[in-house]
Amino acid sequence: MAGIDGWKLRQLHVASRLRPNIPATLSPASAGDAHNWRVFHFWTMRYDKPALTFDEQLALLQQRGLHVPDTARARHWLQRVSYYRLSAYFLPFKHGELFRAGTDFDDVAGLYVFDRKLRLLVLDAIERIEVAMRTAVTYEVGHRFGAFGHTDPANFSPHFEHTKFMIELDTEERRARETFAAHFRSKYRSETHLPVWMATELLSFGTISQLYASLSPDIKRAIAGEYGVPDLHFASWLHTLSYTRNLCAHHKRLWSRQFAIRPKLPSRSRLWPHEIPDSGKVYAVLLIVRHMLRTVAPRCHWRDRLLALIDDHAAVPIAAMGMPKDWRGTAIWR
Repeated sequence: MAGIDGWKLRQLHVASRLRPNIPATLSPASAGDAHNWRVFHFWTMRYDKPALTFDEQLALLQQRGLHVPDTARARHWLQRVSYYRLSAYFLPFKHGELFRAGTDFDDVAGLYVFDRKLRLLVLDAIERIEVAMRTAVTYEVGHRFGAFGHTDPANFSPHFEHTKFMIELDTEERRARETFAAHFRSKYRSETHLPVWMATELLSFGTISQLYASLSPDIKRAIAGEYGVPDLHFASWLHTLSYTRNLCAHHKRLWSRQFAIRPKLPSRSRLWPHEIPDSGKVYAVLLIVRHMLRTVAPRCHWRDRLLALIDDHAAVPIAAMGMPKDWRGTAIWR
């Protein structure tokens, strides 16, 4: 055997995961196999860290230099939030494995609280935007194609997986417990599906964003035009917001996250007269939310609540959110 090929390594990796107590019988056949053998051992490395008690977790933090003035309070945090969830908030206060001198447990807790409040604030804004988008898509489909226009694949892009969409919608309609759904079924027994203005109430924001992206260009332009944004960019905004909404709903970190789904940002826009922000950071989402809320809810105080949140947590390193130094001075935040 001249070497360990990739297929064999993958098979051994799978086997070691399924039957971890059986040792691998493959050994390096030559010096040329040494690198592959090391890779194989790396792939099959066991995780042998033990589960620590809350007191042991607290002791480990103190051992690594974290100042804990109130051990009872810190232990309560570990018990109710978890060491692993908090570990992401340790990072800006650490150098390697050790905490920087002077770091207090309250610094970590304060960053966690800031991020939790930020999630709730962003979720509140996205809820308003989601409802507005649901209404816009429903209105356009219903008026152009009729009450059941969403059931005809001809009304959408050929790239849209309409069959998959209808399966999802059928599932949601069958398990719906909404009063309007029950009333419609009892009165119109011959209809297979709910009309579009009822059906869209059962769909996720992610599916609504997919529907928008699959509409004809003139319909997409009509909806995006209300926000002064090109439809190609607008479709990516909705995709990003639906992704962000799911992050918030599942209590994921926003503050320093590198977003997997990024929006397309116009290169020239009155939204950001400074340089184009990093589209993979939460600041890009905050810009989009702020811009859309000007149309969706022009009298809401979301911006003021965001500024107050940042002011109340002045110690939070907002550069990790992708916010430029002059962000407050731009027109969109004034």
